[in-house]
Amino acid sequence: MSNEYKDANWLARQEVIHVEQTIEWLEKKQKEYSGWLYLYEDRIESHIHHYPLRDVFDISFRWEAGQIGFLYLHTTSGVRTFQIKTDPSPFITAFRKTDHI
Repeated sequence: MSNEYKDANWLARQEVIHVEQTIEWLEKKQKEYSGWLYLYEDRIESHIHHYPLRDVFDISFRWEAGQIGFLYLHTTSGVRTFQIKTDPSPFITAFRKTDHI
């Protein structure tokens, strides 16, 4: 994933990660990429995903400090899962204050 957006009009943001696993010769390698989910008044977006808030029912998560957890966006077209390393509670609280669905 790439750098932060320059647009500062977001209400909240949540760092998300992507872990890529490859096998080279007899060795398993992992490479971790990080990026952000941004909450705006009308949408949630990352550098490749875009979800209008009218299509997002709720957000939930499973996470423990020191572990890789999961953030779930419950949308009209299914559940989208993002990997996280930090507590998403502030992001979810900000989302629930918006005028979604």
